[in-house]
Amino acid sequence: MRGEHALAPLPATPTPSLASPLAPPTPFLRKTLTIADFRVHPDGPLYEGDRLSFEVEVRNAGSLPLNGARVEIRRGNGLESEILAEALLPELAPGASHRTVWTWVWEARPAGSFTLIAMAHPPEEGLQAGDSVTRTLFLRPEGMLPEAERQARWAQAESRCCSHIYLTGTAAERDLPQLMAWADEAEAVVRARLGIPARLSTHIVWIPRLLGQGGFTVGDSLILTYPLSDRLPADLPTILRHELTHRMTCVWLEREDCLVHLPSFIIEGIAVFVAGGHYRPEPLTPRAAALLHTGQWIPLDRLVEGFYTHPHEIGYLEAGAFIEELVREGGWPRFRAFLRAMERRPGETDREVLDRALRAVYHQSIQGIEARWVERLQRLPADPDQIADLQFTVAFYEALRAYQRTYDPSAYFLGAWLPDWREAVRERIVADFMREPEDLEGKWFWQRLQDARRRAATGDVQGAREILRALCERWAKERGFSDRCSNPE
Repeated sequence: MRGEHALAPLPATPTPSLASPLAPPTPFLRKTLTIADFRVHPDGPLYEGDRLSFEVEVRNAGSLPLNGARVEIRRGNGLESEILAEALLPELAPGASHRTVWTWVWEARPAGSFTLIAMAHPPEEGLQAGDSVTRTLFLRPEGMLPEAERQARWAQAESRCCSHIYLTGTAAERDLPQLMAWADEAEAVVRARLGIPARLSTHIVWIPRLLGQGGFTVGDSLILTYPLSDRLPADLPTILRHELTHRMTCVWLEREDCLVHLPSFIIEGIAVFVAGGHYRPEPLTPRAAALLHTGQWIPLDRLVEGFYTHPHEIGYLEAGAFIEELVREGGWPRFRAFLRAMERRPGETDREVLDRALRAVYHQSIQGIEARWVERLQRLPADPDQIADLQFTVAFYEALRAYQRTYDPSAYFLGAWLPDWREAVRERIVADFMREPEDLEGKWFWQRLQDARRRAATGDVQGAREILRALCERWAKERGFSDRCSNPE
């Protein structure tokens, strides 16, 4: 997955100071700003000496634009509360939100409980009401820091293709020769498929923390979780090929700004196609036919818009199989010409960009090319093994994302916490890349996920789906609502 969907730090200057908080808003004032989200990092238990980061999402709840609002983080209550970070907000249209990120701005001391308050201040505080959210947290003594984290240090090694950045004492250090061999092989495969003669400077950062579905690409860097296959039904060489394709796409097209012009549907489809599958090697066209037979097909007109908001595994499969269909129909040079024909005009949607390029190069609209493609897929025989595996994969990853949204939101792929690894190396910060939340209910949920994964690995896909169904039904019942976890099909 491209890292552009992770939260990027915004320009916000932390200003530690002692100041008295503004008076609370008068009760009858209408609230114009609301705090939609307030996060503290690293996730999991906090220890004395941690470098804390903050995220605050503020929404304009009023009916008029707001210009000049600000947001701040305070420690403590009362007249002597300390401002740890503050920032001005850009102009907010009615209903619009803005997320401000401060990375590693406070070294937390001393041990014990403390209070943090996120405050959103409107431009005219006497006439408008802001919002605040208070969190009481606890710092464990520094001496309680787990030994593995205390001993971990950033290290680097070079393989033919890439620089590998990892933490000492972790599984990545133990298995580094295998990881380097996999990376070298994946890079050679992708470069050969795209016809790129020279290697690109690429960094692979191996972290123990599971973020998203295990892989992100941010600029020249791949952020990959290891170990992976004992947590997810995924194949690491396939993930490497996927992320390395993202790394090379713009170079292949000889367009530095290609990501501005290509719809996400196309960007991810290229990566799935070149990788030979999404999470694992898989026959894309027969698997797309299996998807069609299950009744879960999403029409391309709808899928292309807001691509990442649609069911993840379904969207990626359709995208990869669509690329395969275009290459089958017109060959590789024509497909590359199609990608280079995409030129996003001001205000254009992804669907409009895609449709215009299809008409120019393939002389068909989205609806026309999809109708012919679907007709061909319908003629393929239904493969019961592909259908069963596809249904399990969709159900498993929907359950995984329900777990992340509920118990580990910083790992959820649309809001993953991905601070700058280079700064982390310079500052010798490891906690954000190692720790995970501690929650008894979350641990139970995670264990049931692993039970399903292991059951499927033995070939009992139906039993695995039954575990997932029971898990998600209980989760939905306890929360009083259902989502794709409990209704993946």
